[in-house]
Amino acid sequence: MTAAKLIGWGARVLYLGPAFGLTPHRNATAVLAVGLEEPLEVADDPADRTAHYRAARSVLILPNSLHHLRIERGRMAFLYVDPLGRDLKALIARMTNATPRAAFDLREESGVIEIMTGLAESRIAPQEGRALLGELLGVGTRGKTSARIAAALRHMRDEPQRAHRLTTLAARASLSPSRFLHLFKAETGVPLRRYRIWNRMGAALRASGEGASLTEAAHAAGFASSAHFSSAFRDMFGMTPSDLARALSPGGPSVTGL
Repeated sequence: MTAAKLIGWGARVLYLGPAFGLTPHRNATAVLAVGLEEPLEVADDPADRTAHYRAARSVLILPNSLHHLRIERGRMAFLYVDPLGRDLKALIARMTNATPRAAFDLREESGVIEIMTGLAESRIAPQEGRALLGELLGVGTRGKTSARIAAALRHMRDEPQRAHRLTTLAARASLSPSRFLHLFKAETGVPLRRYRIWNRMGAALRASGEGASLTEAAHAAGFASSAHFSSAFRDMFGMTPSDLARALSPGGPSVTGL
C-alpha cells in the first residue's frame, strides 16, 4: 500500500491513507469521509456500542457531532473543512441523504473516488487534484485571487509564527481593514481569524513531516508550546498529532501544499 499523504488546500486539509481507528469523538471541523476501496460504516448512535452501523462510500460528518466511523480494510480519504467557511454549505448541497449528525452519498461519488485514488497513488499531482476536486465538490478559491490578497497569503505562509494582525495585513495591502476582511473572506472562503489557525496548523504539520520534533514544529508555527499545539489540533480534528502519527505509515506521511 502506498504511503499516507496530507495535502494542504488553504483552509482545508485532505488526508489519504489507512483509517485512524479512533473511538467515538467530535471534530471542530466538518469532515467528508470517503472509502476509496471499500464502504465505511457509520454508527447510528455513536454513544451506544451495540448500535447499528450504516454502510456508505461517502459521508459528511457535521461539525461538533459525536460520530464513530469504522472500516475493515482499504484506504480512506478525509477532507477537513472549516465550519465557518463556504465549503460546508457546498458539500451539504452535494450529498444525497441528510440526518441530524451527517449527510450520506455524494452525487459525484465515483468521480471523487477516482480523483482521490489518483492522488493517493501519485498518478495525479496535488495541484491538479485540488482543481479537479474543487470543481466536483464546489470547494476552493473562486476565480483568480487578487494580487493584494495573494501577497497576504504568501506572507502568512512564509512567516506563520507572526501574529498577522488585521491592521498590519491591511496596511501592507494598502486597504482599509474592513475592505481587506471583505476581500479576504470572499477569496479564501473563511474569515481571517480562522485562516490564521489553518495556516499555523499547516506550518506545524509541514515542519513535523520534515522531521522536526513536536515541540520544534509547534514553535516554528507560532504555538506557545507543543501542549498548546496538541490541544488546538485535538479541538479541530478530534485527535492529537500523535494519534495522526500512529495512523500513518512507518516512514511518515507525505505532506504537500500545507
